[in-house]
Amino acid sequence: MPHDVRSRRPWRAAIAAIAGTAVVLGLVAALALGLDLRREVDRTGDPLAASADRAAAEVDPARTAQAGRVLRDTGYSARLVGPAGRVRVQTGPAGDVWSRGDAGAAAAIATAGADGWTLRDGAVEAARQLPSGASIVLRERLAPGAGTIGSSGPPVAAAIAVLSLLAGALAWMLGVRRERRLARLTAAAQALGGGRPAPVRAEGRGGWRALSASMATAAERAGVLQASAEARMEALGAALAPMAHPVAARTPSGGLIRNDALVRMLEELNLQDATAMDAAVSVGLASSGPVSRRLTLTDGRALEVEGWSVPGGRVVAVGERTEQARMAAVRRQVTGAAARHLQAPVSEIQALGSDLVGQVPSSAVATVRRIQAAADRMERLVAQLLRGTPNDPRAHPLRLRPVGAGGIAYGLGTAFDRRLRDRGLRLETDLPADLPPIRTDSALVHEILSHLIANSATYTPRGGTITLSGRALPGGTVELAVADTGPGIAGAEIHGITERFARGATAAGLPGAGLGLGVATALAERLGGRLTVEAGPDGRTRLELPAALAPAVPREEESLSPEPAAAP
Repeated sequence: MPHDVRSRRPWRAAIAAIAGTAVVLGLVAALALGLDLRREVDRTGDPLAASADRAAAEVDPARTAQAGRVLRDTGYSARLVGPAGRVRVQTGPAGDVWSRGDAGAAAAIATAGADGWTLRDGAVEAARQLPSGASIVLRERLAPGAGTIGSSGPPVAAAIAVLSLLAGALAWMLGVRRERRLARLTAAAQALGGGRPAPVRAEGRGGWRALSASMATAAERAGVLQASAEARMEALGAALAPMAHPVAARTPSGGLIRNDALVRMLEELNLQDATAMDAAVSVGLASSGPVSRRLTLTDGRALEVEGWSVPGGRVVAVGERTEQARMAAVRRQVTGAAARHLQAPVSEIQALGSDLVGQVPSSAVATVRRIQAAADRMERLVAQLLRGTPNDPRAHPLRLRPVGAGGIAYGLGTAFDRRLRDRGLRLETDLPADLPPIRTDSALVHEILSHLIANSATYTPRGGTITLSGRALPGGTVELAVADTGPGIAGAEIHGITERFARGATAAGLPGAGLGLGVATALAERLGGRLTVEAGPDGRTRLELPAALAPAVPREEESLSPEPAAAP
């Protein structure tokens, strides 16, 4: 489990608990202090308002002496203010009750719903308007600190801080406990996923207990299955030991099995080759799916390390591929510079044959014509050998643009109509109406599908059907498939069938050099696609190409005239 998970998550929970507790307690404290202030002010405001009502009923603003006597009888600091705002009479203590001040932060709560009085300048004030336009104002100073929350602020803030810290500490401890429990369950799940189940005990409450109990049950069950798989792998190891083929296996618990042939091979290799071989075997045993890796030893031998999963573990086999590598090198040479150097003499033979036609007797013209025909066939064979390779003389910059599969199918039907009818074959299409266009080079796609259809026509019995179908695949690709009603390719021959010169057992006696699928594969890779041949009856070949998600404008280096399609 990552180290930072345990350190950050509990602290985040603690900080959130401290902030939330402080906000809630602050709001509660402000409300409580406001209500307490309201009670304090009510004790002064209610009598003051009653005295102001009596004084307003008795005072005569025109008689200053009488007004002064009435105001003094109230017992509060009082004023008689004229209509213009000038103080005519003032009674009571002349202290700072009439000075300006602040009623405090809780004044709004304290005066909410007040009737007849208000807080003003740090004192309770009751003002009454007289019919003459004058007014009387009575004020009473509040007790020290009653008009503000300053006196209660420090102890309240301290209490809020202490309670918030306690809440944060509690949240942190609960978070640490939860993270430790989660770490234990995560470690148990990782061990279970890695094939090494560890004992787990049920702990916690509610969902945590149910989860840990389920993990404990799964670990126990996996332990039983692992013991059974270990026994089977031991039996497999005993069967692999005497084999002449180098093989290694991995047991469910991570144990390693190597048969005698692999041990001998590693002992016979030098240090560099043995290290590379051991690393390749280890990668094959540690992987989860099928793997294949080629190794070239210092003595020139080529090996292939293949690994796959078996119930309870993995098996890796080491096979020698030296002869296959040599044949692949020869094939590359034939389809490379060697084939390119054949073009010049073939062209010379064709030119000499054209010159001879007019110079030889009429009895020899037929022979010269056959020489020319053989040179033409040789030229086409060389062109096929070089097609799709770096030495291809017909290679051109790709002209990628959105192309509809329907237009390609129409062109193929036109090109193959006469040839297929002569053999009693039918070319059918199964292209959905909503099939998206593909972004590709239409001439190369036409050439690839021509090779596939020609290959199907070669191996499909008379009266059969060749079908061109299409479908959209996830990930923005389109599949064009060519299927036929012929015998197909056997599973044992499917490996390497897309290599040049590769031919199946059913090809004996049939024309062709086995270049069609190899050329089609090379052209498909050049387009960024993939060609796949399926084994079994009713041969099926699938061409996957990227879909045209949006119309594209041809680049400057792209030609606007398509390359003529190659004749099948």
